[in-house]
Amino acid sequence: MSSKFQSAQVLSQTQIASRLWHQPFGLLIDATCYNGRIEPADDFFSKLEVLTPSELARNLSRIYIYNMNSAFKRCFRRLLRNSTRDDSSVFHPKNVEYHLFGSLSDLQIPFYLNQLHLPQETISVVTETRFMFESITRLSKSKGEVDVVIKIGNQFVQITTVKKQEVLSGFRISSIINDIFRLSDVDEATTIAAFQAGNDSSFGLRADGGRTIMFFSSPQRADILQTIRGAKAKLGKDNRFPRPAERLVRPQDVPGTMLNLALTNLSSPYHVLRLASYNLLGALCRSFDFSSVKRLVCNEDLAIPLDPTRFIVSISRDLALAEPQITSDFLAEFFVSWESIPEEQKPLSLEYVAPWLSGLRSTVLVADIDGEKGREKVASFLRKLIEVAVLDPSLTFVLEQYIWPSISQDEPLLDIFVDELIKIALGYSTQPDTLEVLSSVMTGLGTITLRARIICRLRKALNRSSLRPTRQLPDNMVWEEVQVLLRFCLALSFDNRVQAQMFLPEVFHLITMLANWKGGEVGSLVYKLLINSVHAICASFSLDDLRALRLRSIMDMFANSRREIFAPPPSLASEGASASTIQESNLALITTEKLMDILHEVCSIAAPSVDVANAWRARWMSLVASTAFQNNPAIQPRAFTVLGYLAKEEVDDDLLYQVLVALRNSVRQCGEDRNSEMLLSIITSLTSLMPKLPSASRYGFQLFWLAIYLLRLVPANLFDFTAQFLDAVLKHIGSIGNVKGDRMIVLLLQSRTQLEEAVVPLDNAYGIHFEHDTFHFAVCACLVRGLMDTVTRSSIKQALLTLGMIFRSAMPLSKGPKHTVFQSPYLALLLAFGMTEDDLIDSVWWHDLKPRGFPNYSGLRSVQGIEEMPDKDLFLLSVIELVGFHYLDDAGQARSLHWLTVLAQARSSVFTSLCGALPSIIDDVLLHSQDTRALEAAHALLRTISSEQRYCEDLGSLRSFLDPLDEIGFGGLWREFGHLSSEAVTIDCFELTQKLIELIIV
Repeated sequence: MSSKFQSAQVLSQTQIASRLWHQPFGLLIDATCYNGRIEPADDFFSKLEVLTPSELARNLSRIYIYNMNSAFKRCFRRLLRNSTRDDSSVFHPKNVEYHLFGSLSDLQIPFYLNQLHLPQETISVVTETRFMFESITRLSKSKGEVDVVIKIGNQFVQITTVKKQEVLSGFRISSIINDIFRLSDVDEATTIAAFQAGNDSSFGLRADGGRTIMFFSSPQRADILQTIRGAKAKLGKDNRFPRPAERLVRPQDVPGTMLNLALTNLSSPYHVLRLASYNLLGALCRSFDFSSVKRLVCNEDLAIPLDPTRFIVSISRDLALAEPQITSDFLAEFFVSWESIPEEQKPLSLEYVAPWLSGLRSTVLVADIDGEKGREKVASFLRKLIEVAVLDPSLTFVLEQYIWPSISQDEPLLDIFVDELIKIALGYSTQPDTLEVLSSVMTGLGTITLRARIICRLRKALNRSSLRPTRQLPDNMVWEEVQVLLRFCLALSFDNRVQAQMFLPEVFHLITMLANWKGGEVGSLVYKLLINSVHAICASFSLDDLRALRLRSIMDMFANSRREIFAPPPSLASEGASASTIQESNLALITTEKLMDILHEVCSIAAPSVDVANAWRARWMSLVASTAFQNNPAIQPRAFTVLGYLAKEEVDDDLLYQVLVALRNSVRQCGEDRNSEMLLSIITSLTSLMPKLPSASRYGFQLFWLAIYLLRLVPANLFDFTAQFLDAVLKHIGSIGNVKGDRMIVLLLQSRTQLEEAVVPLDNAYGIHFEHDTFHFAVCACLVRGLMDTVTRSSIKQALLTLGMIFRSAMPLSKGPKHTVFQSPYLALLLAFGMTEDDLIDSVWWHDLKPRGFPNYSGLRSVQGIEEMPDKDLFLLSVIELVGFHYLDDAGQARSLHWLTVLAQARSSVFTSLCGALPSIIDDVLLHSQDTRALEAAHALLRTISSEQRYCEDLGSLRSFLDPLDEIGFGGLWREFGHLSSEAVTIDCFELTQKLIELIIV
């Protein structure tokens, strides 16, 4: 103070203040950003009291403390504890009131802020806050878990406790603890829990040059870290790496400091400095009794060559092995002085420092009592090495030759190094040039275990996307990490036989999950990873010429079809998307199937033996199963697509059970948000599983009912896939022994009894009931919707053909093929919707159906062809055909109208019931058709109707048409196709379908 103030000035100010000493007063202590570097002695309050005039001390009534942080809390508690030993102390809590404020609003209660003249920095801490995160737990070994709030501004980060914390036990002094750090001093800290156990909510922050390390747990981890990174980038710190922890200079630091000074200057271009450095090294070894002292003989006339590289590296290696206790201090000094080392000496400096790195494990990582602090200290050294690699590309060769091998040979060091490398890469995810440098660092390490770690980390990051699932993977919090790890994986894949052979299932699993996503360069990276993997197989596997040629052709095929397979779809499904948009989103799944065809073939070609091929498939199956059965809308559909493909070889009830559980969840999801991507993938997977399902499976017959009711439930864009599922189920059932014809109907209806709790309400909701005598017509009623769309027509025709083949033995054969063909409602439905006789003959699904004995279409639709069919069957068959009339082409409409004319002439009892539905059909043809055959058929039908009075009376009565349908149990058949609204039953049907699946899997 004497250097700043004249004694006279001090005296005059003291005299002025003395006039106020008799009045009560208080002290306000602003503890904002107190760092604890300069702490007063324990007896500070006692000495202050001795120096204070007695009248002044007696009138001290209150002490206010604002923004108490953890460092000030420790200091204040220590000072206060010393004062409490003397009850007469002015600072004893009995003699003075302590008021501790944790916010500016609390401080406003006793004070007018405009009269306090607080530092501008203290005010700005509050005013510049931009983000606040709650639901955060601070983890501490001594205090346990403490709920805190993190506030992030343009210049500061605040960590504030939610509840008051006890400052001094026994005196009821407590306060909100508000740790405030400058944003530029805050960096991420590695947490063992987060990186070793895969805990996605844990994270760490270090501040104040590494002196303060804090660990937290919060579901908002990713948002908090991203906000800090963004704020630091805005502050202009994004182009710099975290600074290594600053050292407190202690007596025990001297050996490391002197050793670094000596080794650095031994390669100086000046002989005097080289000689002085050699003698300093000798004196150091003698003073601290280092074992290398015998190698160093000091002499003033010693001639040290200009380039004593061999000696420097040798002596450094010897000291690193013999004196590991100075490893931490030596490395700390080395990195502190790095910027001052001449550029030409830096390669040698890295070479002689390399032997010391292995000592970090034994002297820091293991020896440190606090494992987290030891890990962080090691991490700070490794971060500096990564900084060197990025900022000075000219040192790449030296790093690859000396530094990276020293790290890669030590597993614990390698773990920490990889963690730090990934963390730093995440901060540079938008800077591809820097990422390329970091990828080259990863390649320089290049061990088998490293490749395993990166692939495993990438797979785990992908799985972690299920913790906070999103509709699209690029919107997930792990997307940035996935891109970085994928780039590292690509860098390690070139010409790598080990990765191609040991981790081929993992690589292919990642490729199928990450192909076709928008966002960043992922599509290109995935494509390059696949090409590199196939290239490694071609270049290093022992393949015969034929297999090698096929792999090369596959690589060429990828190049030609890159846009088709690896380009993302033109648009992605979103909530509330239209049916056309959802259809576009299904392209990703179709592309995944195409990709699987190729990858499966690559596995078959590359495998050196059948056992290896089976092992690869089993491993791949395990990986995709762990992904498929986690709730993850982004990649779960792809996983089910791959699962269905891989499971073609072996299927059991356990696997089918898990798929059905996932199907139930997807039905619920589709009912809630009408997003059907998951439902589609699972249905497709089930279709692939059917051919290998054992005949003894407990699910076989019940899957038929599942397929039937899914056909009624799914939107139009899924009908084709569901029909394929039904066809696969029918073929599976048809392969079971002698289960055909009437016996199959009996078994199917028996299996239905276990599901009555769901299927009976579903039949009531849809208005189609399954009974023994109407079973075939009920099935046709469920399928007819698919015949109205050209996209789904081929799948429905295949299902109808399969049904006809399975149930053919239920049709009477006594009256020849003509009667038998017409008695099949499946065939009749096919013919009604335009299947020609030639197409039917080509299908050849009846062994005794010969072209010469097969009647033509006009014969089937003649009076003789229908004379013996029961009224109910004929009525149902006609109604099923009529519901799709508007979707027929002109020729099909002409055939149907001709059929109705024949029916009116031959079976008036049946035709009378149909008259109520005919006005709309005839009007549509007369008003819109331009086909001569259709118009002529319509006129012929009108003439027939006009000739019969009873037909004219029933023509306008829809009730005379609907009542017979209701009586038979088919009232919903006409309602389903827009003739009557069925909107109200849809939500209930989703719930009942979930119930149906639950009953199946019970």
